[in-house]
Amino acid sequence: MKKVCHFTIFFVSIVLLLFMYAPPGAQAIPLLQLYVEGATYDITTESWFLETDFSSPFSLWTIGNIDGPGGAGPISNVHLSAAYNDPGSGTVTITLAPSTTGGFAGYTDPSTPSSPTFIQTVTDGSVPVLSDGSDLPSHGEYGPGVHWQEFDLGDFVTPDSPIGDFIYTLPAPIFGPGGVGLAQINVYEVTVIGNPESVHFDLYDNVQAGNKVKAKFAPFSHDATVPEPYTATMIFLAGGYIGLMGYRRKNRP
Repeated sequence: MKKVCHFTIFFVSIVLLLFMYAPPGAQAIPLLQLYVEGATYDITTESWFLETDFSSPFSLWTIGNIDGPGGAGPISNVHLSAAYNDPGSGTVTITLAPSTTGGFAGYTDPSTPSSPTFIQTVTDGSVPVLSDGSDLPSHGEYGPGVHWQEFDLGDFVTPDSPIGDFIYTLPAPIFGPGGVGLAQINVYEVTVIGNPESVHFDLYDNVQAGNKVKAKFAPFSHDATVPEPYTATMIFLAGGYIGLMGYRRKNRP
């Protein structure tokens, strides 16, 4: 029997930099999302979670909405952070092995991503820094006593997979006309060594929109509409759509 203290709850959150909205009234899908195979969605915390003792890898999906509803084209310099409590004298090692969806739940994924590039391990209680030089807005997972590792996933430019809105339940895949792909899904088999109490993932960075770049966060409810374009770089508190402690305003029908 597993001891309760050995269980780890993985909350997967999504933080989106340079979030673009569809026209008012449209049902946009976030530009970046996370999903963990086998996870359960908790309506109370508005989070996906997975209980595990780290004895085997788990499949983490990083999803870029390139051409789907609300998509804004290529997404550049995508970074993934993994935060956990200070392990004390121990060491936490996180490995991301490239994989695919394997057709899980109808999500085709013909291309295997390149191996992520490890950037750094941070132990000083700071938070990830975004492409515009600002800090990731605090959402309770960073700060004193928290360590985090950061990985560069590269650019999301290949829409060869379907898209979906990963909230509440695993959604049915959405294809474009003629069955074409709308999203890039990078799947990684994640191995965690060191038995931290929990691991929190954030996905963030740039979205390329023509020849202009704006730094924005997705609001807690990604289906909110924007009455007019923003004329300056702005930061919105972000929420998780598949996420580690991510929250949404309850304004869905």
